[in-house]
Amino acid sequence: MTRGLPRTLSRAAAREAGLAPPKFGLKAVTTGQGGAYRTVFTLASMQVPVADALAYASQKLFDFADGKVRIKGGTARLQFAVPTPRASTINDNAALTWSLGSAAASSATLAGAMVNVLASTARTLDGAGVALSTASAADIAAAVTLDGTATPVDLYLNLAFATGTDIDADGTLAVTGTITLLWENWGDNA
Repeated sequence: MTRGLPRTLSRAAAREAGLAPPKFGLKAVTTGQGGAYRTVFTLASMQVPVADALAYASQKLFDFADGKVRIKGGTARLQFAVPTPRASTINDNAALTWSLGSAAASSATLAGAMVNVLASTARTLDGAGVALSTASAADIAAAVTLDGTATPVDLYLNLAFATGTDIDADGTLAVTGTITLLWENWGDNA
């Protein structure tokens, strides 16, 4: 059985494109070469702490290599669960908004660079107890170019709750699903 060449090409694509930070429940696989890539993020109960005082949170998913990054398209299908006691942390039927952006969430209203890869998508946490909610799917609609020539671009999963009454105390969201990004790195001008 030959395994050398495909494995070598996969590792080369990952080194050339960027990498995912180490996080339990997060796996990123990048394929492609010569500046055109496909990165598939698999989330398996990836836990994201949410502070009651903020009502928003972020998880870095990827560090792109230096250069201008052109997001061409993609899809996301995520489910959410609350592994902390729901009656005293993140409530049943809480109104959650999620997005993908090059900046981490900095308010409960996701806007600007917090939503420049995938627009904010609203959903209700309808799972009971620690059960997963029904799937929430979204498409990356418009192509966007992110300037990572001075500072490399990051990709964040951003989460926010509409009102402070959705959270009674610090809690945790467990995110499960798949995000697929089609993108290009146009290089660095320097």
